[in-house]
Amino acid sequence: MNIEQYGFRRTDLPQDARGIPARITAVRRGCFEIVCDRGAGLARLAAGARREDGETGPTVGDFVLLDWREDGESRILETLPRRTWFSRRDPSSSGHGEQAVAANFDYVFILQPLGSGFHPRGLERYLSLAWQSGAVPALLLTKADAVEDFTDQLRAAEKLAAGTGVFAVSARTGYGLDQLADYLKPGRTVVFLGPSGAGKSTLVNALAGGEVMRTSGIREKDGRGRHTTTHRQLLLLENGVLAIDTPGMRELGMWEAEEGISRGFPDVEEHLGHCRFSDCSHQGEPGCAVAEAIRRGELSPERWESYRKLREESRLSGSKADFLREKQRRQKELSKTLRQWKKADYRHEPCMESFTCKVCGALVTPEDAGSRHRNHCPRCLSSVHVDNRPGDRASLCGGTMDPIGVWVRKDGEWALIHRCRACGALSSNRIAADDNPALLMSIAVKPLAEPPFPLWQAAPKKP
Repeated sequence: MNIEQYGFRRTDLPQDARGIPARITAVRRGCFEIVCDRGAGLARLAAGARREDGETGPTVGDFVLLDWREDGESRILETLPRRTWFSRRDPSSSGHGEQAVAANFDYVFILQPLGSGFHPRGLERYLSLAWQSGAVPALLLTKADAVEDFTDQLRAAEKLAAGTGVFAVSARTGYGLDQLADYLKPGRTVVFLGPSGAGKSTLVNALAGGEVMRTSGIREKDGRGRHTTTHRQLLLLENGVLAIDTPGMRELGMWEAEEGISRGFPDVEEHLGHCRFSDCSHQGEPGCAVAEAIRRGELSPERWESYRKLREESRLSGSKADFLREKQRRQKELSKTLRQWKKADYRHEPCMESFTCKVCGALVTPEDAGSRHRNHCPRCLSSVHVDNRPGDRASLCGGTMDPIGVWVRKDGEWALIHRCRACGALSSNRIAADDNPALLMSIAVKPLAEPPFPLWQAAPKKP
């Protein structure tokens, strides 16, 4: 078996690669079917397996590096960078997560059945996400043999998919399949997308010249398709073409597809930026170019509403993605802090660390503190907000703590009052033996040196 038959390019192999290259052909509940030069088998993610930041995965079509094991499950060590990929909002995450559908493909075949199953709004979604993937989309109107006259639907699809190849085909009779020859080259990967009943598996079988995917008919009562494909799978066809078949999607939520939407709606965006007001919301303001285009019949209200809705979905998913990335970053910081806490708990044992002051740049060492703890700079008396409770090192703030006052403890010892610049938190820290005495005195007498009232003001007279 040769991994290059599965679209791998040796030039994409990192110089410091560890493991052998493989491609994922199917995903089954955390277990991955893979192919490589050694053969085909199963693999699981190794602990700490690397992948590109911000990417989900691995998924079908991904190239990975793995620790090959002949007699058992191999271990995936790293997911290699993707050339293209297609994702949607994960329906199992209440809209808060991203689900990878397929990766590293050259073309996206968007299938839509002719007849009662033809839905222009659904096509707009698929086209936007296909353009966003970075691959070249093509629109295939299937089941041409079941419709007497599909001229109107073909023209409507060509209008929606400007700049995209649109083909009416029939996998059952072979009608129109010869038009796809330019896409079906050995070593090229094609992903098949579309709703249930669009004929994805049937078309894959027709292109393969035999039954490689199980198929089923449509329901008679509503003409809608059944879910035949239950998982995404990559197949190597006899002609050398790589096909990724995907299950029909009941929900196709947008996930950060701004560029894809722009590519899919050029007829809408040509009117943007020409309104009388630069901040026009296109909700009835005077001089709105979008409203004028709709009035003149240059832009349909349905087309504009679809564009607006997809933009809003993409914007919201982007906000959720930013929120999740920030949450993940904070969780990593907290985990790091907790690991450090386990190594040394400064609530119960001395803190003898040296550090460089973030404010004045002085090198601070523990030897001259005169106590078991060193918690601020002796030169400028500044500190850093690292504790929620003294010594726990559990704060994620990290802001600079400024000395703002001095108070006297019960035993007569002085303590500094610090306030965080970032969050405003207050803390009390015992002074150290080598603290700057002049600065301590200036902080202590500041309320007396700058009273909030004039000292010469006469005392109020007694009644």
